Amino acid sequence: MLMSCDVTETKWIVPTEEPAIEPVHLRRAAVDDAPALALVGAATFLEAFTWMLPGADIIAHCAKNHTAEAYRLALAKPDTSITLAVTVASGAPVGYAMLAAPDLPSFDVHPGDIELKRIYLLSRFRSRRTAPVFDSTGQPVPDLSAGQALINAAITEAQSMGCRRLLLGTNADNQRAIGFYRRNNFTDAGRRSFQVGSQCCCDLIMARPLT
Repeated sequence: MLMSCDVTETKWIVPTEEPAIEPVHLRRAAVDDAPALALVGAATFLEAFTWMLPGADIIAHCAKNHTAEAYRLALAKPDTSITLAVTVASGAPVGYAMLAAPDLPSFDVHPGDIELKRIYLLSRFRSRRTAPVFDSTGQPVPDLSAGQALINAAITEAQSMGCRRLLLGTNADNQRAIGFYRRNNFTDAGRRSFQVGSQCCCDLIMARPLT
């Protein structure tokens, strides 16, 4: 929580209520958004994985994978598309969804598959009641959370690219995320193991038909 300092009284003034959460809207990310993607990518990864990864591994992972240059290179690929969630008033990045060619070495990838490689949103923006989503005309969309808006956008974009199946990997112990994906018609399709620093991680691979 932020605190303001009244210099005339030389004392801290602590707000008694949490500030209102800013509404957000979605837009397609461009190469110029690479610094914003690096910022929100690292911030959301840190928030998502402090419960399971050592701090040193999180720092090393973000230093390699969540840099402006990494996102510039990704956006230069024809099969990569990123939807960015930003606050309406200031344009601050708070989440994103990234589609890319599947990178699942141990999984049977089919022609027409695409991977939802990343979908992250800062936790304070996840509630549809306190973090409204605005459409392109500046009007709030009833009963729509920013997380649901992000996955809706990813599904629509994958369909527009002519893809036939959407794949994703999520931590096998993250029941909240798994439940969210199942509500969006993803089903279990396999598992994968991979290394993040010193940690061996296990993902559940899920799939959703797009046709």
